Amino acid sequence: MVSKTSLRESVRAHRWAEVAEGLAARPDLLGVRDERGRGWLHQACMAPAADAGAAIRTADLLLGLGLGLNDAAFTEGAWKATPLWHAVSRGRNLALVEHLLKLGCDPDYCLFAAAWNEDRAAIRLLLAHGADIEEGAARGETPLLGAIAWSKFGPAEELLIGGANPDFQDPKGRTALHLMLKKGSAAEHFAMFVRHGARGDIPDGEGRTAAELLRRKRDPGYHAVADRLAQASTVSR
Repeated sequence: MVSKTSLRESVRAHRWAEVAEGLAARPDLLGVRDERGRGWLHQACMAPAADAGAAIRTADLLLGLGLGLNDAAFTEGAWKATPLWHAVSRGRNLALVEHLLKLGCDPDYCLFAAAWNEDRAAIRLLLAHGADIEEGAARGETPLLGAIAWSKFGPAEELLIGGANPDFQDPKGRTALHLMLKKGSAAEHFAMFVRHGARGDIPDGEGRTAAELLRRKRDPGYHAVADRLAQASTVSR
C-alpha cells in the first residue's frame, strides 16, 4: 500500500519507477506538501544523488505529472525556495541543476546558497543561464557581500570574475572592503578586489574610506593595497 511516507522514501532515493507506480496507484498524493511547503519535486531536488541520471529521471517524471518547474515551497519577501534552489543548496547535484536550467527554470534565488556552499561551479552555471548577479540589491545585500560576510573568498572571486559590482554599498554605506576590514581579513583578499577594480575612496556611513582604514594597519601589506586602491581611484576619475 502506497503511503506518503513510502512515497517520500522513493522520491528522495530517486527510485523513479517506484514513484511512477506509487502515484499511478495514489494520484491523490501528487499535491502533498510537507510542513515547509515542499512538494515531491522539491524533495527530489534536495536529496543528494548517488545516481545523477536517476535524480533527473525522477524530476522529469514529476514535472511530466504537472508539478511546477518554478513552484516555490516557501518564500521570504521576493525570494523563493524553488526546486532549483533545493538542488543547489541541499542536493548539490550539478547535473540536475544544469538539467533544470536547460528546461528553462528561473535561475534566480540560488547564488547566495551557492556562495555559502563554496560551490564555484554552481555559481558559474547559474550566471551562464542568466542569474541576477546583484540579486538582493534592493534590500541592501548582494551575493558578493554575502560571500564576504561569510569569509567565502573563493565564491567571492567567482562572482567578481562574473561581473559583480565590487563597490556595492550596504544600508550602512559599507562596501566589501569595509566588511573585510571589520573582519580582519588578510591583505591578499583586499588585493583580489583591487584586481577587479574596487575603489578605496568610497566613504561608509561614518565617512571612513577603506583606503584610510587600511593605512592605519601595522602590516605593510595593507599599506601596499591602500596605495594600489589610491592609484585605481585616480585612474577611474
